[in-house]
Amino acid sequence: MEKFEIFLFIVVALFLAGGLVYGQSPSFPNAQQVADKEQATWRFEFDNDIFFKSDNNFSSGLSLQWHSAGASSWEALADVPKFVRHLGKRIPTLTGKGLVYRAGLAIGHVIQTPDDLSRRDLIKEDVPYAGVLTLQATWYAYNNDEFRGFEITAGIVGPLSLAGPAQKVVHKLLHCSVPQGWDNQLANEPLINLNYMRKVKIWHEGRPADISFDTAINGNVGLGNLFTQASAALELRLGHNMPGGFIYVPDPIGYSMHYQATLKPARPGVGSFYGSLVLRGTALAHTIFLDGNSFRDSHRIDRKPLVGQIGAGLHYEIRHWGVHFYTLASSTVVDIRKATAAEKKELVGSITIERRF
Repeated sequence: MEKFEIFLFIVVALFLAGGLVYGQSPSFPNAQQVADKEQATWRFEFDNDIFFKSDNNFSSGLSLQWHSAGASSWEALADVPKFVRHLGKRIPTLTGKGLVYRAGLAIGHVIQTPDDLSRRDLIKEDVPYAGVLTLQATWYAYNNDEFRGFEITAGIVGPLSLAGPAQKVVHKLLHCSVPQGWDNQLANEPLINLNYMRKVKIWHEGRPADISFDTAINGNVGLGNLFTQASAALELRLGHNMPGGFIYVPDPIGYSMHYQATLKPARPGVGSFYGSLVLRGTALAHTIFLDGNSFRDSHRIDRKPLVGQIGAGLHYEIRHWGVHFYTLASSTVVDIRKATAAEKKELVGSITIERRF
């Protein structure tokens, strides 16, 4: 796995340095022609490892997102306040020719638990109990060949996230084991994270109105006390009447970004059905879920600095609706020599529903 991760890091370094040259796709009209057709979108995302009969490490995540309608410039972004348009215009690299401009807002909730939910004591050989409640603001610009985005995440970790009561209620309703160790969760602490992402299409094949295939390279950097990381990924899509633009990869809040970077398919009146595959390597410098509180002593476990991930998705979209099923598997994140009770590898499922207006 490490060779694969190192390869991806080298590729993304060249990409971020401007070392990749790509051709403009002839298959889709430019963004100036289609920006006003990209509708505002509400998205509900549910991530959980219970799809794979597990309930430890990353336990569950919820996200409710709103993404503005597309516009041909920041000034033309009509459904957001003036200061949001002003900030988008001031963020470096987010303005250019032939791009669709959008802004987004999201609230999110993440729960992490150790494997043994019956124990009331602190389980030092497993991950901490942790809950996170956040608000995200996102600015991004894209066309069918490139994506540029920036996100600010603010929130709280600890009892104020209400993760403990929420999980207990859900487990009681589902007649599952009620977790007993939430008294040992990470303490209350404010969170702030900044994320920057760039994507570039490097390969287009096929006919967009029928079967087509494309590949993109993705580079993402996060900085903050929620996640500090740098990642590189290859994103592949194959399907029928695929929308233009880029796929959205559901990730834990703060790990990457929320965005709706699609363009109308070649046949808007016909449904789009496609699959996706993502191969990603991440250099992880900090995560509050494993490293614990930043400003006070708390439970923590040792982790690996490099993480490899593979994700696969199935996507179906029609004019006003979209549904996406996604699975994400990772290499070992924790140091299992010391965290002997922790889950060796992470396997998470995701369901995302979109409504466009």
